[in-house]
Amino acid sequence: MTGDPVAWQVIERGWSVFDADGNEIGKVDQITGDIKDDIFDGITVGDGGTVLTRARYVPSEQVAQICQGEIVLKLGAEEAAKLELYHAPVSKRLAELAPEEEPPAGGADPLGLNRNSRIGNLLRERFFGRRL
Repeated sequence: MTGDPVAWQVIERGWSVFDADGNEIGKVDQITGDIKDDIFDGITVGDGGTVLTRARYVPSEQVAQICQGEIVLKLGAEEAAKLELYHAPVSKRLAELAPEEEPPAGGADPLGLNRNSRIGNLLRERFFGRRL
């Protein structure tokens, strides 16, 4: 390690991540935790930005040392190679993210589509010559 020890809150994307033997295994992709409550959950390690690879998750208990620009893990090369792929937690179900549909004003919509839908309005204009 070449830098001074630092707190987890200053970790930045792109910092080098090393296994316990000193081999660079990747770059920090994300930091997981809650800064407000000072909870360090872990980091994700990727290859520095290639879209074709998936980041791997390193739980905080496997982080041995954090220094400016570098992170050293407690894991050896073989253990680091077996880290699981990172799956971002879902805060809301997909159905909860969809906008609520409003019933059309002035009667039923002939296409049964949301009155504010751009596609619905284009179809109505094309086939019925009007927008709702």
